[in-house]
Amino acid sequence: MSNTFLILDAARIAENMDKTKELNPTHQSLYKGSAEEDLADVSPYLFSYQKDSAFSNWYAENGWGVSWGVIVKSEFLFEETYRHFRKFLMVKTEDGEQLYFRFYDPRVLRIFLPTCDENQLREFFGPIEQFICEDEDPEFALVFSFEKNTLKTQRITRESLFETGEQKNQGRKFFV
Repeated sequence: MSNTFLILDAARIAENMDKTKELNPTHQSLYKGSAEEDLADVSPYLFSYQKDSAFSNWYAENGWGVSWGVIVKSEFLFEETYRHFRKFLMVKTEDGEQLYFRFYDPRVLRIFLPTCDENQLREFFGPIEQFICEDEDPEFALVFSFEKNTLKTQRITRESLFETGEQKNQGRKFFV
């Protein structure tokens, strides 16, 4: 059974972060300790995600198309998925400099994933079944999966991604 989560970037959400946390109290900053306190306004947050909820509908209406974050489907529960993503917050340059890695920004993710080799994809995906992010054209979404040691990319419409249960009952496929 898959669990669905949303990684949101507080730096992109800005003044909407309080509303986001109010709509969905099941969230956690990916930063810990002093970084969590010092960087709360720019931190990535992992949120639980349930289709057809006030939170998911609000995200679809306000956050899609403005690079607020990425949707992930994971075989892990919240805490295990949280631990998985914490491993990727920092990267080291060839010069040994530590940099923050903004993989949760759709503009970064859709460029990063196609550049990875098989081992990098295996490590980055880990328990993640799919990464779903907005395309450059926000009327579309990109669904990334790692299958048979290969990155698979599917381009779907925004409408098919966020359709409601009522629309699904009319025979249309629903992704999240």
